Order: sequence, then C-alpha cells, then structure tokens
Amino acid sequence: MEKGELYEKDDRLLAEAMHTLKNMVTPITAYSEMIQYGHVGPEKIPEVAKKIGFCASNVASVCTDLMRIFRVRGNLVDKTVEEVCPYEVLRDYSYMIECNLDLKRIKLLNHLDKAVTVLFNVAMLRSIFVNLINNAIKFSPEDSTIEISGKIVDENTYEISVKDEGVGIDEAKIEEKLNNNTDYSTPGLQNEAGTGLGLLLVKIILEKHQKTIRAYNNKDKGSTFVFTLPLYKEN
Repeated sequence: MEKGELYEKDDRLLAEAMHTLKNMVTPITAYSEMIQYGHVGPEKIPEVAKKIGFCASNVASVCTDLMRIFRVRGNLVDKTVEEVCPYEVLRDYSYMIECNLDLKRIKLLNHLDKAVTVLFNVAMLRSIFVNLINNAIKFSPEDSTIEISGKIVDENTYEISVKDEGVGIDEAKIEEKLNNNTDYSTPGLQNEAGTGLGLLLVKIILEKHQKTIRAYNNKDKGSTFVFTLPLYKEN
C-alpha cells in the first residue's frame, strides 16, 4: 500500500470515528441538561445517571479502540514475537470476561488444542481474542454459546474460528469495513456500542504478521470469524 493511500484511509477512519463519537456524546449532553434544568424528578435521577454512565462507557470504548488502531498502524507497540499457546491465552482471558458472559448466560467453549503453539505477540493475540469475543457477546442472545476452535491448515498455519449463535452479519458490509472503505456501525442486541473499530484493529494486527481474517454466516444461525496465525517451529 502506498503511503498516500494509507494516509487517506487514516483520514477516513478518523473522520468516521469522530462522527460516531459525536453521536455518542449527544445523549450525554441531553441527559445532563435534563438534570441541570430540573426536568427530571429526584426519583428518576439514578436512572438517568445510569444512562449517562452507559453512554460514557461507550465513548471510552471507541476512544480505546481508536488509540490502539493508530498505535499498531504507526508501529508504536511492541511487536516482539515468541512461542505462545493460544489455548492458554484464551483460557486466561475467559476468566476476565466471566461477568459479561454471565449477564447474558452465554457459554464460552474453548476447543483449542492445548499442545499447539504459534509464533506471535502475546498482547496482540490477547487483543484479537478480546475484540472478536466481545463482538460475539454483543450480537448473541441470552442462553447461547460461543465456540472457539482451531485446526492446523498446513505446516506453517494455525486457523482459529470464533463461532456464535447470534443475529448473523451483513457479509458485504463486513468485508467493506475490513477494507476500511465504509462506515459499518451496529449496536448490540442490548444496545451495546458497535462501531466496527475492534474488527478493523484485528485486521491491522493480523496484517502486521502477514495473516488474514474473514467472516461468514453459519448455515443454522449466527456467524463465524476465522483468522490465521503462524505455527511455532523448533529451530
């Protein structure tokens, strides 16, 4: 990719994110003014404050994703690679999101092979799992399942899939978003923030390692995101 084309995509991404942030800040201002000018009774203030907190959390999430994208794209992160076990990275991360899973009674099934290791950056692999699984949680109904599976494709490649039982995806729009050509902002089933920035971050991380990501709808229900990692080889 030429430098000018990269800058053009960065400008488009930044403009897209700023528009999203503006829309997210608007209800915060509105709710705050309702309290400030006495349009909300004392008994309703806790409810409105909760909404303000929810909106602020969404804004913070977008800002975090945006910061990570530009740090990775600008080579401002440690990209040191080492032997990593994806099963262990996912196992450790799953402990951190038990609360999010429990809220919707979602089961996270780790089917990755404990014996398989890859050559990757630990923090970046964790970020990939964070974004793909959080995305799956957002668009999954209560009492559903998210499955993480892996398979060795060839002597150099380990393929990991994140499968959910959610509402599915618009495959054309996801492809456009991953190519950073259009805006694709979709809220979760419980109005969780959804900007597509997390998916873009995953794509950028994988590209830095010459690996790929793709997505498709399952035949029954839900969608699956598939990405590849380089297998670790003993010297």
